[in-house]
Amino acid sequence: MMNYYLLDASALPDPKEDEAALTGIPKRRRDYILRYLRACDRKLSLGAWRLMESSLKRHGFSAEKVVIGKNGKPECDGVYFNLSHSADMVLCAVSDVPIGCDIEKVTDAPMEVAERYFSEKERRYIAAAKNTADADRRFFRLWTIKESYMKMTGEGMSLSPDRLETDPEGLTILRDGVLQSCVLQNSAIDGYEISICMKIL
Repeated sequence: MMNYYLLDASALPDPKEDEAALTGIPKRRRDYILRYLRACDRKLSLGAWRLMESSLKRHGFSAEKVVIGKNGKPECDGVYFNLSHSADMVLCAVSDVPIGCDIEKVTDAPMEVAERYFSEKERRYIAAAKNTADADRRFFRLWTIKESYMKMTGEGMSLSPDRLETDPEGLTILRDGVLQSCVLQNSAIDGYEISICMKIL
């Protein structure tokens, strides 16, 4: 089982200006949301909580049961989920197996990151793009696949992305040259790249 949900946080009220937007949110999370200086960041943080809350509820779980686990990854007994956000969009993926997700708005890609963290094969995939916009999309496709795997394992950025090599066409991933037992999904939606990685148990 895997489902994912998207929310446009730009449509939410600024919780600093509208306290009702924080109704029902635990104090620790309210304080976390309000610590941001920019309204857009407060909205994203609020959106992440609200999307997590509604996504878990659809599957019979309560956000009140969420705890922060190893490496800062939120967890809830009985279900696996993961959150990501970029620009105005928030993504939540829910599964009955370990899962990671990543969303990135396709912008001017930092190609110096590709030089540092992508394999020669991955760099060739970007170089084969038909134009700059396609190269940017290809960069973020590779990056979101890598990050979704890193988040699925719970290691996050403690696992260096250069240890991973992905085949964006075959949707497979190698870790230190070893094929990993996971299912990858990737899609492009309204100027964003979205990747989800689920562990095969």
